[in-house]
Amino acid sequence: MVDLPSSPLADVDPEFEKIGLETAGLTFGLPGTGTREKLLQITAHDVCSGRLGLAYTMHVMAMNMHGVPYADMLALIRFVAPYAGYPAAADALGRLKQVAKELGIDTAAEPAQVAEGAHGPGSRADDLWLNGFLASRLGRAWSEVRLSVRERAFVALTAHVAARSFGGSFRAHVAVALEAAGEDAVRDAVRLTAELGVLDTVAAMEELDRALRELDGTLHEAGHDQ
Repeated sequence: MVDLPSSPLADVDPEFEKIGLETAGLTFGLPGTGTREKLLQITAHDVCSGRLGLAYTMHVMAMNMHGVPYADMLALIRFVAPYAGYPAAADALGRLKQVAKELGIDTAAEPAQVAEGAHGPGSRADDLWLNGFLASRLGRAWSEVRLSVRERAFVALTAHVAARSFGGSFRAHVAVALEAAGEDAVRDAVRLTAELGVLDTVAAMEELDRALRELDGTLHEAGHDQ
């Protein structure tokens, strides 16, 4: 069992603390992804959902407990900003600094680490201006090299689940995640979101299966063409 903070829940409802720990035992027990990846995902879901209360505080506590540097927490929110919306990301940054100070985390800013010329996968639009905006902002997000490509892909999938957005952009992010991690890990990354809302995850798993079938069919066609 991964060590996760639960005392804030116990102060409110000890029975819900038990439920929370049981649930985390199931989701954090998924073998395909690591603890850091899971923590990045659930915190990103907070940002996308605009939930910056007790759960967000506990998730920041957990990231700190498991050695996620403050600079990486900032990078996570910068990465998820175009998916969550920039106002939501700004609110999350403000709340992050408050929680970090309460926990005694050093909040001194470190220079961002970005890759030049990065391109974001996924979203395309018929509108020319919007296409340019997507290319610019997703490219900047995907330049955040404090997060691995695998971590970025899992967080992007989590953002899709939070928004129940399962179109072409979702399939494009699935393809990136598969290339970075493989099918078992991608499945576990989506399964993790069951802790965050089972209805959304059921829908996401259905769409993931469709995306995997489509991608498998595309690979078979490409093989026959060679």
